[in-house]
Amino acid sequence: MRFDKPRTFRQSMSWVHTWAGLLLGWLLFAVFVTGTLSFFRNEITLWMQPELHRAHDDGHAAANALRTLERVGSGAQQWTISLPGPRSNVVNLSWREAQPEQAQGSQSRGGGRQQPGLHRAVMDPATGELIEARQTAGGNFLYRFHFELYGIDRIWGRWIVGIATMFMFVALITGVIVHRQIFRDFFTFRPAKGKRSWLDAHNASGVLSLPFHLVITFSGLVLLGSMLMPTAVSSAYPEDSAAYGRELRGLGNAAPAPRATGEAAPLTAIAPLLAEGERRWPDAGVGSIVVTHPGDAGAIIELRQARGDSLANRAATERLLFNGVSGKLLDAPPAAEPSTVRAIQNVLSAVHLGRFASPLPRWLLFLSGVLGSLMVASGLVLWVVSRAKDAPSAEPSLAPIPRGHRLVQVLNIAAVAGLMIAIAAYFWANRLVPVEQAERNLWEIRTFFSAWGLTLIHALLRRHKRAWIEQLVAAGALFAALPLLNTFSGGAHLGHSLASGQWQVAGFDLTALACGLLLFFAARGVIRHVPRVRPGKAAPAARPATRSPRPAEATAAQAPLPLPLRC
Repeated sequence: MRFDKPRTFRQSMSWVHTWAGLLLGWLLFAVFVTGTLSFFRNEITLWMQPELHRAHDDGHAAANALRTLERVGSGAQQWTISLPGPRSNVVNLSWREAQPEQAQGSQSRGGGRQQPGLHRAVMDPATGELIEARQTAGGNFLYRFHFELYGIDRIWGRWIVGIATMFMFVALITGVIVHRQIFRDFFTFRPAKGKRSWLDAHNASGVLSLPFHLVITFSGLVLLGSMLMPTAVSSAYPEDSAAYGRELRGLGNAAPAPRATGEAAPLTAIAPLLAEGERRWPDAGVGSIVVTHPGDAGAIIELRQARGDSLANRAATERLLFNGVSGKLLDAPPAAEPSTVRAIQNVLSAVHLGRFASPLPRWLLFLSGVLGSLMVASGLVLWVVSRAKDAPSAEPSLAPIPRGHRLVQVLNIAAVAGLMIAIAAYFWANRLVPVEQAERNLWEIRTFFSAWGLTLIHALLRRHKRAWIEQLVAAGALFAALPLLNTFSGGAHLGHSLASGQWQVAGFDLTALACGLLLFFAARGVIRHVPRVRPGKAAPAARPATRSPRPAEATAAQAPLPLPLRC
């Protein structure tokens, strides 16, 4: 930008929009894509553990889980059972061992408290058998990468993502200011028009989900607010900063944990308790069961609602407390009512995380995230297209390219198409790395970054258009073949998952197939694309050399032609 040249306010905002979007656009695309996938991180993890695909619920999951915990978690201080639901077809079990001072009535050596051991397992809800699933980073890697990156300190990663999110918010605001006729541009698309087509695509993808982009970006800043502005927390909680987190989660008035009596007693039947939970929550049902001090006369059984409805309270679920021996309903402590400020923060964070959502809202959030990713990608490509010099010949690729322009071209290819290859390679590594491989979850992550790095090298070595085509085709082939990979590597094939109602596995396969087809379609568009050459910029045709006319010839050439003679 030339500061000696006067500019209007809108022109200044256009400059800010362009460079704010470009400088961190490559990182923002990765954040948007991984964040979009994080809406289904539970389903991604389930797909990446094919040993769990054929488990099914026959309605006796809770009773089977209690019998299994009596066998494997005998003497534990607490049992936790996560029942099957729309996002999982298995039962997740965990049991926490009793602390030494509680189990033996004495302090551990050295006067310190020994932390209780926590064990986790996965169970088939129909048979009650524990399932040994492969070790995998699953969808949690994509979720953590979305806001912490990888390979660097977590705090530094959050700072980098927070700064990039602020740039994104600035780009959104300036983008709205720049477009005078933003809504008319949304209904306008002119294909095969070069820069104009990319601008139309950028406008349409931005305007269609503009409310989502603004909310998701601002809420991301709110989630990182206590880190980006720590002074606000330290000034309000000068002596106990952890109290901020407890109050934020509504744990300030939590009831004290029940104590064991030391008298053995069997647990009551779970079926009547579940019936009461279903009666209280007919829409959501019971999501989890927590048994404190199982086998003790002071045992407490807690039922938790599967899904909350109040965004103002972070979609917190209701709970029912029962005496673990008699089955009598106990009074549960009332949930803390959030303040207005905390309610607003809870609503924003709940929308950003999407944990509250049922399948339809979750898919709408996913599609909005896809549009956000397309908006960022089209903006990066638009920067290159708008600054490409008009080709003076039929071979524009032979024209010299400035180093800065070439750098943006390479980074665009690796950041957009290369990231899609890396994600697909991550899923392929999940099935190709041997199950018995030590630290195989790290090998999945290493495959992700190795594939991503190779796409950068490929983009450096190949011409711009050829690199786009080859990487888009490679990404499309990797994604489209994922359903076949699932079939031949122990997972439930698409026909079985659809017939048995395993929508988590079927949804992953169908989404991967659709993504592969869209990438093939994008590669086809690049193949058919021919850069437009302005008529005024075309190079003049070569002319044969001619000798200079003599003075007499020049005079004759300048004289008017004689009129034709009439007979």
